[in-house]
Amino acid sequence: MITFREKKLKMVWEMSKDGFTSFLVGTAHFFPYSFKESLIHLISKADVTLFEGPLDENNMEAVREYGVARQDGMSLYDSLDEKTIAELNKELGESAEFSGCSLSSYISVFKREHHDLLSQEIEGLRPWMAFFKLWSHYLAKRGWKHSVDLEALSVSRELGKKVVFLETIEEQLTALDGIPFERIVTYLSNFRNWGKFSRHHEKQYLKGSLDSLLNIISGFPTRCPSIVEHRDPVFFTRMRPYVEAGNAVVFLGTTHIQGIVKMLEQEGFKVSQYSK
Repeated sequence: MITFREKKLKMVWEMSKDGFTSFLVGTAHFFPYSFKESLIHLISKADVTLFEGPLDENNMEAVREYGVARQDGMSLYDSLDEKTIAELNKELGESAEFSGCSLSSYISVFKREHHDLLSQEIEGLRPWMAFFKLWSHYLAKRGWKHSVDLEALSVSRELGKKVVFLETIEEQLTALDGIPFERIVTYLSNFRNWGKFSRHHEKQYLKGSLDSLLNIISGFPTRCPSIVEHRDPVFFTRMRPYVEAGNAVVFLGTTHIQGIVKMLEQEGFKVSQYSK
C-alpha cells in the first residue's frame, strides 16, 4: 500500500529488443517522497539492477575525502556577490536538523557558532563539493530526505538481486571535477529562486514529464558535458549486454535518459514510457 509520504514512480521506460525486455529508471538523487512500492514492483521481476557509480559506504567516504581536498586557484566564496553571501549565511543560520537521506549525512553537519557560516562551511572544498554541501542542506531542511538511487539499491539488496555499477569511483570523481566553475557560481548566485526550482522539479518528476523536467534543470551545474554527454556513451556501452539479455533495471539520473533512449533506439530497441 502506498503511504502519504510515498508516491508512484513514473520516470520509467520499457526497453525491448528481440523478445527481451528491461526497464530504465530516471532517478532523483534527492527527493521528498519514497517510491518503495513502485521499486519493489520493478525490481522483484528483475535478475539484475544497474546503477551509475558505487554507493557503498567506503566509496561515499572516498568522495567526501576527495571533495575536501582544496583545488588550486578556485575560491567559490570570493566569486559570490555580497547579497548572495548574505542570503546563504541566513539559510545556514536558520537551525534545522539533518536526518533521513544518507547522501546528506556525508556532506553535513553544519557548525553554527561563526558569524560567516558560508565561509566556514565551504572553505577549502572543491567547488562541486561546496555546492552539493549547500544544496543537500537546503533540500534536507525542507524534507527532501529520500534518494531514488539509494532506495533502489536498498530494495535490490533486500530482494537478493545482482547489483552492477556502471562506472568506477575514479571515473565519477573525474566527471565531478569537470563541472564548470562558472555554472556553480551562477547557480549559487540564483539562490533566491531555489525554492521555485525545487517545487517545479518535484511536480514534473512526479508527473513523469521528462522534457519539462529537463527544461527546469537546464541551468543546474551538473547539466554539462563532463557529467552528461561524456558519460552517456560509457553508460550505454556497459549496460547494453544486460538490457539485451533482458530482465534488467537500469537506474540513471534523469539528465541521462534522453541521450540513452536515443542510443537505444539507434540500436534497434523499442523504447516507451512505462505507465503500468
